[in-house]
Amino acid sequence: MVKHILFSERSKAGLPAGSSFPVNATASADIAGGINALLDSGPSTHLTVIILTADEFLRLGAAGERLLSDSVYFRVIITGAGMDDSLSESPLLANVTHVASSPLAAAELSFHLKRAFSAMERETNLAAERNNYQSILLDMKHDQEDLINIGRALSIEKDPDHLFRLILMLSKKITGADAGSIYIVEELRDGGKQLRFKYSHTFSKDLPYEEFVMPLNKNSIAGYVAVTGTILNIPDVYGLSRSDPVAFNSSFDREHNYRSRSMLVIPMRNHHDEIIGVIQLINSKEDDSGNSRVTGNEAFEIVLSTPEDFTAKVVPFASRYESLMEAVAGQAAIAIENNRMMKQIQEQFEEFVKASVTAIESRDAATSGHSFRVAELCKQMALAVNAEEDGFFRDVQFSEMAIKELEYAALLHDFGKVYIDLAIFQKSKKLFPKEFENLMLRFDYLYRCVELRFLMEENRLLQKARGGADVSAGFDKINAERTSRLERIRAIKATLAALNEPTVTTNDPEDVVRKVHEELDALDCFDPDGNPIPVITDSDQINLEIRRGSLNPLERKEIESHVVHTYNFVSRIPWPPEYRNIPEIALKHHEKPDGTGYPAGISGDADIPIQARMMAVADVYDALAATDRPYKKPVPLEKTLSILEDEARNKKLDAELVGLFIRHRIYEKVDKDSFKTGAM
Repeated sequence: MVKHILFSERSKAGLPAGSSFPVNATASADIAGGINALLDSGPSTHLTVIILTADEFLRLGAAGERLLSDSVYFRVIITGAGMDDSLSESPLLANVTHVASSPLAAAELSFHLKRAFSAMERETNLAAERNNYQSILLDMKHDQEDLINIGRALSIEKDPDHLFRLILMLSKKITGADAGSIYIVEELRDGGKQLRFKYSHTFSKDLPYEEFVMPLNKNSIAGYVAVTGTILNIPDVYGLSRSDPVAFNSSFDREHNYRSRSMLVIPMRNHHDEIIGVIQLINSKEDDSGNSRVTGNEAFEIVLSTPEDFTAKVVPFASRYESLMEAVAGQAAIAIENNRMMKQIQEQFEEFVKASVTAIESRDAATSGHSFRVAELCKQMALAVNAEEDGFFRDVQFSEMAIKELEYAALLHDFGKVYIDLAIFQKSKKLFPKEFENLMLRFDYLYRCVELRFLMEENRLLQKARGGADVSAGFDKINAERTSRLERIRAIKATLAALNEPTVTTNDPEDVVRKVHEELDALDCFDPDGNPIPVITDSDQINLEIRRGSLNPLERKEIESHVVHTYNFVSRIPWPPEYRNIPEIALKHHEKPDGTGYPAGISGDADIPIQARMMAVADVYDALAATDRPYKKPVPLEKTLSILEDEARNKKLDAELVGLFIRHRIYEKVDKDSFKTGAM
């Protein structure tokens, strides 16, 4: 702050002869030029008293405007004649401290000069206070905005590691801290607790950190706060005395050539008022004393690189940050707890889903692990879609939530099978074992009946032979006919046993059954009392005429109904918004682009979600590659992929997804025997 007196040559007439001034004084023939020279002399704060005549005062012009436009402090003393009402029209009137129409006495001049400088000093002090308050208010405004942003950011962050980083980064931004750490209270199995050093960051240095644990006691600063719940605001940790409740461990500073000074340590309390962690902030660089401009970004902008920086640029944490950071720590604690609970709920739900699927699949060992493999195949396909940079899938991206949604849908896609008769799932042949056994028993009965009939014929011939008749030719005829009929019965029995296998053959099953009926009609299937023997029942015929697989139309219809049962079940689960598509995906995974799928026969890709089309590819692949299906042997890989391509060409599967499946070798990423019961 520089004090100065500027007076004009003409104003000397109104001043005491041989005047002496208490501060530096300059006489100028051109008072306007003198003012401009003074204003151009540098950035220092000038307290200036200008002494001039009335007509010079009125002619200041641009120089006078500069006095008002620049941040200068000045007072005006007017001397001599020529004073009239025109002086009151000057914009500088407020700065006129005295008007003397007659020469001033020395004491009078001294008084007016002292009064002028005193007024300007008071004005500069008020301006400094005002600037200081403005800086504080601006910083508080930044803090309030940051507090709002913290609440918003913490409410949406789901990743625990990102959450810790976010909490610490925003805490440092608010307080201008150069460094900081987060400690988390952990419960041990024996009921005790420990403090885990979870995350740390320093702006001025790239310092390494590793997670470690420490006892939860008062022997460390963080431990003291975690145990007592007391907020610590320490101006200089190296100034702690033995009488203070905490002590500072300087080993980290020595090891990394750092200098911790000011420290603010705040407990994180959850909604149960339990301390779940500690936020430790180090070296505030936010000087709100008015000596520097506050930007709200001091934590990022000011770098501490030399020992002098730690002295000149580090200040104690402002006391207002204690309550503000307590609020931040409370929000952070709730966010961490919510994150923990959400993660726990999600893990519990996942385990519930997996346990449910395992329970369902345990009913049928033949399909054990199928849902888990399909879910993993779908996940790998989604990741492959994300990796596509051009082509059909270049604009398709699955978020982490979307992939999890697809996994859940795939895990639950067969849940409705719990409503289906287990025997249908375990039906390995066209006839159930008991049905086939009964069919064979009826043929055995027919066989014995035919034998009995011929024995009865032989007995009649023997009766005739006893009467002297020649029956040798009759015996030969009976033996030949008996042998022929019994062989035909054995052949029909073998034909039906082969027809019972669910393999695809070139023979038409209906034609085979029709010929068997003709054969049986020719055999005269009667019991000894002459009653017809119903060897093949209507139910047997329906099943034996199955062209593909082991299920008849009614059984296949019942199997197909599992998707509706699945949909009805999963629709009742209160899914969060990010999983709202699970019921639809599970419902439509058996729909086909050509419209021949079920349950609704939807055609085209537009109405079948891509996730359902992905699941269809995974489902078909696993059904073909599975090693333990009761109705078929596993299909070799080359043949499996060929079938997938054929299905794609025939619009039974999505051709683009089949191409992706083969191109990215998704089949190699999930073992076909994985997730089986007993191997999980």
